[in-house]
Amino acid sequence: MTKDRPIDAALISDLVDAFYAHVRLDPVLGPIFDGEIGDGWDAHLDKLKSFWRSVMMQEGSYSGRPMPVHMRLKGLTPEHFQRWLGLFEQTLGEIGASDAAAAALMDRAQRIAKSFQLNIFYNPAQG
Repeated sequence: MTKDRPIDAALISDLVDAFYAHVRLDPVLGPIFDGEIGDGWDAHLDKLKSFWRSVMMQEGSYSGRPMPVHMRLKGLTPEHFQRWLGLFEQTLGEIGASDAAAAALMDRAQRIAKSFQLNIFYNPAQG
């Protein structure tokens, strides 16, 4: 696939579908997501597409609060986020995102992962 696709609704849809297909098959991440989402993948993917369109295209269709949901996950570690980011970057290459689109999406994914990790794992008592 050529690497010339800009950020648009179609790219985001393909990214979410392909990325979460990888996540679901991943022996480490898959059980965490499946344990939380169960049979609700179609609705979850729709919500994620809305989230990414809102984040990257200022569409404004997403109205959820992802942080509290992620803070409830048991057994989550910083290493899970690194694995998540690795699969995200791999998927950007697979779907043919342009260099500019891939850089913008990867930057946003890294910032989201960092924010989640700070909220989930930061303990001021530990310094």
